[in-house]
Amino acid sequence: MTELSLLLCGEHQHLGELSQILEQLGKTIDNFAPRCFKFISENNSEEMTTFGPYCGRTVLESACSLFISRLDPFRVLLIKRRQEQSNYDPAIRHKIAIQWSGDVIATQKPPPWDKLTYDKINRALLTDYTADIYWIPAFRDLLDAIENENDSEWLKELKQVDEDNIVGYFRGQADSLYSLLSKGIHQEFVIPQTILYDNETIKASLLSTISLVTKMALVSHCIPMIAARILDLKTCLDSFKIIEEQVKL
Repeated sequence: MTELSLLLCGEHQHLGELSQILEQLGKTIDNFAPRCFKFISENNSEEMTTFGPYCGRTVLESACSLFISRLDPFRVLLIKRRQEQSNYDPAIRHKIAIQWSGDVIATQKPPPWDKLTYDKINRALLTDYTADIYWIPAFRDLLDAIENENDSEWLKELKQVDEDNIVGYFRGQADSLYSLLSKGIHQEFVIPQTILYDNETIKASLLSTISLVTKMALVSHCIPMIAARILDLKTCLDSFKIIEEQVKL
């Protein structure tokens, strides 16, 4: 596994069926992230506008699926069971599959705590509930741990984020990148694509994608109840910095 897949998947070797899911998603990261690194390092790639957006969105979606898997194993184990059924048809859309709108980004604003009922629980990866329970406490712990870390631009960027707005920071970047990268897949443009979607735009979006999922992965290992957590934060920070170095322009 690469440094990025190791940081995203964590210590996943002894988690039963969940290990299999994390391993499979990790292989997807290992397949597409190096292609993103390659595009980022190249000044003028003819393939970048054709394949770059697909590689970037695949990394973004797979990383978010990994976070969902580690935070909510029951969710992905249900998907695994369904896909193992003999009558599973890959040619049709299945509502049980992870969806960007709903599973990563909430489709509607969740009710406040005093109005919450079981049927209104929103378990999206980047929603207000997961912010309060998982991401904000973890980010506070991380900020304390990296207080004296000054040799990483990405860590400096994280330190500039208000601790109570870490999910807003992740959510805003994730949704914007998803939309931007999707435009290179769905062929929305009716004008020459390179006018609005040139190599530099794609390169910047790929760099932002790698930066975002790496930051999210680092924070995830400060969530005490998350699956596959790497307890040694120094190990996480070392991988984090290696990934940052790999994509330096």
